[in-house]
Amino acid sequence: MHDVGDALTRAGFNAPVLDVERYTLTYDHVKNVMKDLKAIGAHNATNGRARGLQGKGFLQTLSDNYDKFRTNGKLPATFEVIYGHAWKPISMRPAGHDASPIVFTKRK
Repeated sequence: MHDVGDALTRAGFNAPVLDVERYTLTYDHVKNVMKDLKAIGAHNATNGRARGLQGKGFLQTLSDNYDKFRTNGKLPATFEVIYGHAWKPISMRPAGHDASPIVFTKRK
């Protein structure tokens, strides 16, 4: 969460206020978790991660390891959602604008 506030400050915004909520969803199968992750555009941004395709046993190993977290027959996946707002100094606003809206566009 601090990274988001720092990024807003570096972008010229003042007084960032952030909040975080965690949602735990449950799934029957690992493939359902992966489908939801893909649908929200999540990806592995870790430095040093494998960039190519994984071997034949990767999905089975992933499934076996994730299955250790199964509770009451369901696989948990926790998502962290960060909400925030900040102010942009008047000197950085385009002329005639009292607000700096952030526009969200749907990814194709």
